[in-house]
Amino acid sequence: MDIRKEKIYFYLFYIVGELAFITYGHHALIAGNRKAAIDGVILTIILAVIFTALQYFEYSEAGFTISDGVYGSAFYASTGLHGLITIVPIKFKKIKICLIQFIKY
Repeated sequence: MDIRKEKIYFYLFYIVGELAFITYGHHALIAGNRKAAIDGVILTIILAVIFTALQYFEYSEAGFTISDGVYGSAFYASTGLHGLITIVPIKFKKIKICLIQFIKY
């Protein structure tokens, strides 16, 4: 299998795992299981930090920079905006909602 496909599958399963943990925490909170809910949110936060570190390492190992012309500029601008607009707000909104519910619980 191509290394690029392996990375894509890795990131796909990684993100699905994050979503599974936050969903687990949410359902545990609804069921009244506070410890499981906290565990789900903590695991989600840990995975989010690891994912951010992996993205940093991937960008630092890339064979091009943002100043290498159109390709580098387009790559970093598009991936950066994608992360800013979609990934970050979704993760932090779900985590924030769960933490607010913990405080109220």
